[in-house]
Amino acid sequence: MGVADFPFWIFLGDIHGETANIRRIKDLDKAQGIVVTGDIGKRGTLQETVNVIETLEAYANVLYAQIGNMDSHLADAYLSEKKINLHKKSIEYNALLFMGIGGSLPTPFATKSEFSEEFYAECLQNFALLPKSRTTLLISHNPPFGTQCDRLKNGRHIGSRAVLKFIRDYRPDFCVCGHIHESRAKEKIGSTWVCNPGDFASGYYGKLILSLEPEMELCTIFN
Repeated sequence: MGVADFPFWIFLGDIHGETANIRRIKDLDKAQGIVVTGDIGKRGTLQETVNVIETLEAYANVLYAQIGNMDSHLADAYLSEKKINLHKKSIEYNALLFMGIGGSLPTPFATKSEFSEEFYAECLQNFALLPKSRTTLLISHNPPFGTQCDRLKNGRHIGSRAVLKFIRDYRPDFCVCGHIHESRAKEKIGSTWVCNPGDFASGYYGKLILSLEPEMELCTIFN
């Protein structure tokens, strides 16, 4: 059985309203599900969120999503109404356990959904009580601090220390993040693969292959 024969999930982040790229994802209709890690819109309007989610629903067998720092509380409420919201929630689906935390730490741009380290630490404490009998995935729009996934072009790290601590203590199998477009990368923290698939507005996304040893691929619509 080759890698191409295993079931898989698609992970998109920093979509910023670019729905035209969605149809260019290879084998999207064959995915078991789609997860949006945050920044659904660019201006943070509810209509942007609706447009993206409705486009994804045309392809998705299962769809989960959460806000990024660019998305508003109206977007968060809309995702909750659709019963697909991951932000501050854990969702179990088959052999997967998703734990979601959206938004970002404060930025110089005063975007719509920014939170403190204390907020992240409090939310993540609830996830720390969950059993790890399945493949566990932390979906955090804000990457953990001090990795290849949270580094600006000038080399400065701006990730979350609370997310980093949770990864070290809880050791999920994967942390899928975003937010920092230029830090498309994956690396290991202990036993956890931390993956920033890159911004989907530029054509980048992630693919979780559920082989005997699940693995995350960094993909592009241009292949």
